[in-house]
Amino acid sequence: MLNIDSLKQRGLSILRLSVGDWLELQETRALGHRFTSVFPHRVARAGKTRAPVLMVISGGPIPDDDIFGDAPEAHAAPHMKLGWVRSIQAVATRDSRVAFDHVQSVVPQDLSHLIGDAIPTRLRSSADRLLASGLEFEEVSPKLAEWLLERLAAEPDNLTAFRRVLGLVRRPTRYRNAIALQEDAFFLALKAFGAPNAAASSLAIGERVTALAGARLQEDVVIEHDARWIPDWTLDSSDVTGRAVFTQGREELQVFTANKQPLEQLFGVDLIYLNETRRSIVMVQYKMMEPLERSVRDVETGLGIFREKDEQEWAVPIDKQFRDEMARMARFDQTLGEPDSYRMTPSPFFFKLVRRYGETGGAGILLSLGHLKQMLAEGRLDGPRGGLRIAYSELKGHYLRGETFVDLVRSGYVGSHSATTDHLQALIDVTLSEGRAAVAAIQRALPDPR
Repeated sequence: MLNIDSLKQRGLSILRLSVGDWLELQETRALGHRFTSVFPHRVARAGKTRAPVLMVISGGPIPDDDIFGDAPEAHAAPHMKLGWVRSIQAVATRDSRVAFDHVQSVVPQDLSHLIGDAIPTRLRSSADRLLASGLEFEEVSPKLAEWLLERLAAEPDNLTAFRRVLGLVRRPTRYRNAIALQEDAFFLALKAFGAPNAAASSLAIGERVTALAGARLQEDVVIEHDARWIPDWTLDSSDVTGRAVFTQGREELQVFTANKQPLEQLFGVDLIYLNETRRSIVMVQYKMMEPLERSVRDVETGLGIFREKDEQEWAVPIDKQFRDEMARMARFDQTLGEPDSYRMTPSPFFFKLVRRYGETGGAGILLSLGHLKQMLAEGRLDGPRGGLRIAYSELKGHYLRGETFVDLVRSGYVGSHSATTDHLQALIDVTLSEGRAAVAAIQRALPDPR
């Protein structure tokens, strides 16, 4: 059974919708998978951001446009959905907008069947009040919320919905370990594909943590529970934690996440991006920057002496393992084929440096392997214990920004020559064997339907 303790800590709210309301939501562009509603402030406060919401959709006659009134009346059965409160935002003097997202079907069909006769005596009065309530949006009492979530999670048919919601609970807001790095690598792959907000046409997730659990889905996508590599790949499929497929125009992007050890225990992630059309590979290795202690100096002015802190500097540890990795990268460069199109640099290797405990989504610093080697050789930015000291004032903007890097990857201006899936497999294998997590992405053209 799933461990949903982290989800229970977030609480639970109930959103009641009529069958007409739900049919209207299904006709929107998002098909009811995500939508917003406006409530008075006091009602909106029934929900909590980044928390689950149980949507109770009543059954009844389906509204129709039959002007003659001779068509047989259709009825819809009641049903329930599990969703996610993404945000609550004031939009007027008296009103707030609540954004609901990642809406998925769950069983049983209604709240009364969920509560049933098994309700503990201590929760009976709270459950009766909830069943009798007609409020559109309300908070469930903490103890009853925990019990309801446990009941829902115990249903085998709800396993997929809960795995996805648990992935949202675990979605990090700061760079603490590889969970946040994997999430950033996944979204960097979508940006390189040119579709940062794409919805997956296929998704498979296992029991382990993966950034793919929070991917948006196209309508009626059935989530699989057995994530595997591409057939005929020699890699161990037990390492795969997720697989998703995205399409845009006549192109497809397959994304895999994999790691041997639990993601929570890792501190390194590699994004390996193969563009089969351009026959190029780009690999981005993530590294955490550790904050250095800021020195304090006295500044004498006409008004007295003031204490001023120097600029925050950061250290990137450069140990033997890091240097061995760089040596392997240099050897890999030599295995690639002859040039088949122009590249600004034919080396596929880049490093993304992010601040430990910094907010996710921050730009970070992107350096090519050649630039990093030059900085180490110059010795101008030597840090503690042979590491690299990063000061933004000394870099003077001499590094790649995220959007610029994405444009270079998409245009094929950076990346290796003559890359194949064999090269991709080799890089993934090294990443996993060295104790890092891999995000592997393959961009390819779809067959002409004619």
